[in-house]
Parts: sequence; C-alpha cells; structure tokens
Amino acid sequence: MTVNRFGIYVLRAGCLGVAMLAAGGASADAVEDFYKGKSINFVIGYPTGAGYDVYARLLGNHMTRYIPGQPRIVPQNMPGAGSLTAMNHVYNVAPKDGTVFGAVNRSLPMGPLLEADAAKRERLRFDALKLNWIGSIEKAVSLGICKDSSGIKSFDQFRDKEVMQAASAPSSDSVIFPTVFNRLLGTKIKIISGYEGTSGNTLALERGEADCYLGTSYSSLAALKPDWLEPNDPYMNVVIQIALEKHPKLPHVPVVTEYATGDELAALELMLAPQSMGRPYFTTPGVPADRVAALRKAFDATMKDARFLADAEKIGAEVDPMTGAEVEALLTKIYKTDKNAVGMLQRVMPKVE
Repeated sequence: MTVNRFGIYVLRAGCLGVAMLAAGGASADAVEDFYKGKSINFVIGYPTGAGYDVYARLLGNHMTRYIPGQPRIVPQNMPGAGSLTAMNHVYNVAPKDGTVFGAVNRSLPMGPLLEADAAKRERLRFDALKLNWIGSIEKAVSLGICKDSSGIKSFDQFRDKEVMQAASAPSSDSVIFPTVFNRLLGTKIKIISGYEGTSGNTLALERGEADCYLGTSYSSLAALKPDWLEPNDPYMNVVIQIALEKHPKLPHVPVVTEYATGDELAALELMLAPQSMGRPYFTTPGVPADRVAALRKAFDATMKDARFLADAEKIGAEVDPMTGAEVEALLTKIYKTDKNAVGMLQRVMPKVE
C-alpha cells in the first residue's frame, strides 16, 4: 500500500513537471505567435540624424533577430517638446501590447518628480514607474563645448562672460543644463533655443549663431563631429563634462560637480542621475509579463551581438548597457530622493510654458 501510494506520488510529481515544462514552452510559443508577421513601431522623440535617432535605429536593426517571431522594427520620428510628444503618445495612445517602443530624452522620466507647477505637470501625461523598461545602450556623459573664438576654455569663465548657447526645446538637456548652472552656479549663459537636436545645435556653432553647446553627449559628438573631441582641435574646446563621473577618454576635462558643494551639489547629483541610463528604451504599460521578459532578453542578447557591436563601432556609438531591470531600479531610487534636494532642483529648473 505504501509502495503504491509512493508510486502514485512520484507519477503525479512527474506529471506536474511535464505540465510546468509545457506551460513554459507554451508561454514562449505564445510570444512567438504574437510577434510573428507583426511590426514594432519604434517612436523616436527626436528628428532623423539626432543622437537618439542614430542609436534607436542601430538597436532596431539588430534586436529584431532576438525577439521571438522576429517582428520588423520600424522607426518613426516624432520630435516635439524635447521628446515629450513622443512620450505622451507612447504612454497614452499606443497599443498596450508590446508593439510600440519609445526612445526619449533620458531626463524626461524625471519630469513628474521635478515639475513644481501643477498645471504644467498635467502636460506630463505619463508615470515613469508604470512603463516597461527594456534597457539602455550606454551610460551617458554630456559635454559643454565652446568655439575657440569664444575665448571660453574653462567653466569658471562662464561666470565672467556672457556666451550664446545653442539649444533645442525647453525640456531638452541643452536648455535644462545651462539654466540650472545660471541659477545654481552663477554662470552667464544666454540660451538661444529652437534648434533641432544635436545636429541642429552643432550646425548653429558652425554658422556662427552660437558660441557654445552644453548638453551634447560624448557619443553623439563622437558620431557627428569626432574632430571636436581632440584635445588640440583648433576650432572647438571641450570645456566641461556634465556627468557624475568623467568619461575615460577625457581625463583632463573636469566634471561640473567639482564646482558645487552642499545643497547645490545634492541638486546637481539628482539632475545628473539619469545620465547612468544614457539611451533608455521602453514599451507601454499593460504589456503581458512574458512579452516584457522576452523583449528584455532580446535587448540583452543584442548588446552582446557581434554584428551589432561592429556596426556600433563603425558609427562611433558607445555600448555600455543597463538592463531593463536596472533602469527600472534606478528610476525607483530617483523617485525616493530626499525632498530637500528635489525642492532645490525644482526651484532652479527651467519652466516649460
């Protein structure tokens, strides 16, 4: 009797194991069946040729091979309001099924935390902690660059002399960074906004319409204007690194946190926290967990793919990835930041009309 009962138990356990394996296989098959023959719309919050666009297209060209069902990934540029137009579209309009990706400014997910004006906060129609984060290709280091003819060779000179800054939309880094520096660190940077992305801002320098550009990432500049990064370039000076840590290829250029202490430093560190997720990608809320897991797995595999890495090297794109889970954890930590630091940064951030 004991033997029979034990035998039945073993049989039941074996059946349960088979059932679990079958369920796992069914889940994988379900993701493949869903994506097979479909397209994923990759909404990019910047114009064609901007750094965010270049990286998103690079990812889309290769990630499709690792998504079950191998759906086609189709880029769709949706510039506007520093990529807020794209963010609001993906969060509120796009299908909640994993067929839409988003690529937006790395600082934008902090908007609901840092916008003090209730009416303006209503325009930020998203909750960053409810998005499904897929991963980030690099950890960004932003730069402040100035034409040699401007005479600006150090950050301290921004405090002594007014310079013209090329900038994009009010919610872009090229507006946020100089505005915060003016109010927090006493610089005299005059912002000329309206240019589109990195390519537009660099063109403004070449046309003589601006002296400086604070807010371009190292990787974007390396892809578009690599000569400008050379220490002895006769046309451009790399004046400051706008990050928590120096880029390894610019050990001689100081970081902006060296110019602040106390509460000012805490506010700067909060502003710069998103630099760790330099190129974050996400899909909508409401996507089934098995699809999110499959997309994250596909992203991680792409980051190790030889063809992806070779193409990244060809265009000067840096690959220093974060997983989707790591991006999610970083944002969760940011939203738990000390209220005093949040309050100070709120007071010095630019107001979006």
